[in-house]
Formats: sequence, C-alpha cells, structure tokens
Amino acid sequence: MPFAIRTSRSLLALCIAGFSAASPLAAEDASKEISGILTAIRAEHEVPALVASVGHADGSIETGAVGVRILGKSAKVTPDDKFHIGSVTKPMTATVIATLIDEGKLQWSTSVAQALPECSSTMRPEYKEVTVADLLAHEGGLPPFDEEKDLKAIPSLAGSPTAQRLAFSCLAFSRPPVVKPKQEFKYSNAGFTVATAIAEKASGISWEELVRTRIFAPLGLTTAGFGWPAKGGAPQPWGHWKQLWRVVPQDPDGKYQLPVFLAPAGDVHMSMPDLARFLVAHLQALHGDARLVKPETAHLMHTRRIKSGLGWGVQPLGDFDAVSVYQGSADTFITIVAIVHDGDLVIAVSANSATKEADAATKQALKQLLVRYARKPEG
Repeated sequence: MPFAIRTSRSLLALCIAGFSAASPLAAEDASKEISGILTAIRAEHEVPALVASVGHADGSIETGAVGVRILGKSAKVTPDDKFHIGSVTKPMTATVIATLIDEGKLQWSTSVAQALPECSSTMRPEYKEVTVADLLAHEGGLPPFDEEKDLKAIPSLAGSPTAQRLAFSCLAFSRPPVVKPKQEFKYSNAGFTVATAIAEKASGISWEELVRTRIFAPLGLTTAGFGWPAKGGAPQPWGHWKQLWRVVPQDPDGKYQLPVFLAPAGDVHMSMPDLARFLVAHLQALHGDARLVKPETAHLMHTRRIKSGLGWGVQPLGDFDAVSVYQGSADTFITIVAIVHDGDLVIAVSANSATKEADAATKQALKQLLVRYARKPEG
C-alpha cells in the first residue's frame, strides 16, 4: 500500500515564454474553451478525468470538466465534482494560522519550545528556536514523513485528532533534523502537523473546525470536506493508481486512508470552482482586500524565503516575477494550483489519478491555461 502526501520538490518546473494578453470571453465560451483544452490533454496522456477552473480578482470563475469518475464506468465528471487536493491542503492550513496571527493569538516568531512545552522532554535542542514561520516555509528541519515506511515506525496514537497531532509533534521532535533547522529547506508534512498542533493549542479549537469556520464557510466552499470525496458511497470521482502496468480505481472505503494526525498536511477535498474561490481570496488579499487575511499578511505569505513562502511556493514564471504555486497528491489524485500576482489570474487543475501521465497532464493544463488567460497589467 503506498503512502504519500507530496508536492513537487521544485514546486512547479515550467518554462513559459511568449505571454500575450488574453482577450476576455463570456463565461459559457470560456468554459467550453477550457473543456476543449482539457479534452486534448486528456487524450494525449490517457487520464480518467481532468477538471480545471480559472478565476480573476473580480470573483469570476470559469470551469471545464472532461472524462469519467471511475475508469470502466459511464458516469462523467462535472464541473462541481469533488477532487482530493492532497498537499494543496497546506496553503489552507497556513491561512488558518495566518488568521490567528492577524487576531494576535499567535505570532510568526512563536517558537516550538514556547508553544509546545509538553514536548520539552523529547525535543532535540536543534528544534527549540524553530518558529511557526519556519515550519510553514519548510525550514524547520523536520523529517518529511511522506512515505509509508515513515509511518510504520510510529506507535499507535490514541485520542482525538488534536491529541494525536500533539503526540505526533512530540515524537517528531525526537527525530534528528534532516537539514539544518532555520538554515535549509526540506519539504515536510511533519512541519505542518506541528504548526497545526500549535494553532489548536493557541485557539482551543480543532483544525477541522478552524478550517470549516475560517475557510470553508466564509468563502462559501460548499463542496469542501475531508478524506476521499467518494467515501461512504458518495457519487463522486474515485482516485486511481497504477498497479503493475494497469491504472485501476482506488476504493475510497478501502484500507488506504490518510492518518488523521497528518490531515492538515493533505486530506481535504473540494470542487475546482471552490478551490479557485480560495485562490481568488488570496489574490484579492494581495490586491488590498482584508476579508480573508490582512494584505500585509498575504504579502508575507506569498514572499519567497529560501525556496518557499509561508504555505505557498513562490517563483517567477514566464513574464511574471511572482507566481504562487502548489502541487499535491496522496497517490490517487493530483492537484496543482497557481496565483499570478500581477496577472489577475488563478488556476486550479486536478486529475482523479496520480500516475506520471496525470502529473504531466495537470502541469500541461496549467501551463496552457496560464498562457491563455493571464492578463498582463497595462503600462
């Protein structure tokens, strides 16, 4: 059984040249055009389904959807179908923490030693000065915990999800750093669990409730939830993975479920229009809107440090100096997103498969949609 909550280590390796300002289309025409782009990509890479949404700072969102929910079945995907977003959950967790910081309940500079004294007996001295910001930028030095073998070495954790996250954090602090904390980048699911444990303690509220009340409800993300989207028999897409040489559906009620203590690192599902609404809220914050987080908080989150911002990858792309990107997969779906700071564009793309072909398909879709819909500022 595989296990992973991953993002591309380079976050997004795309070279895009020759941007031109896109001419706006009516919503219906844009949705048809997006579906046409996806249809060609799906045929080239032979993935079960592709869904993509593009959005702009004015709140407009267009979506295309092609393919089937389950290979071998006839039910087609729709624009409002729910896809598992894997590590794209991390920007949501970072945003929840940012709202607590905006309220003064936490600080970016809060250290793990200050926030989690319960872990003092197991915490190696190298970690004591690691801060909330370091954790969200993958600069905490913690092991990645992104493979099944990493989890098999963890003793069974009991209690509520919040209790399990605290116990896991103390255990993670007992492991030697994999890179120098505060000095080097190393992608880590554990870092986001630790940051979540700090947020839960500071707020007295579980991560699940924090995400519901601070992200899902305020932004109207009615399709958002936790775990596999088709769990419990829901009529939603199944994930797919490769067994030997064949791509096969993954039973959403089967044995492969993500552990609850790592949920803040990668176990949310939602439709692509809802994911685009989350991205648009960040784009709006970067442009001065304080409804989700303060603009100065957004700018800090979307500023590159060693290799990452706070919960976001940030890099130049094509003619744009700053694009926030993230890719996520828990081995059965794959999702990729982008926010073009000065291009008035967000993109969310997902496939209900996590093969190499699906990875290539989602990246190709993002590239083509970015070239087509980015709006370069005048002057």
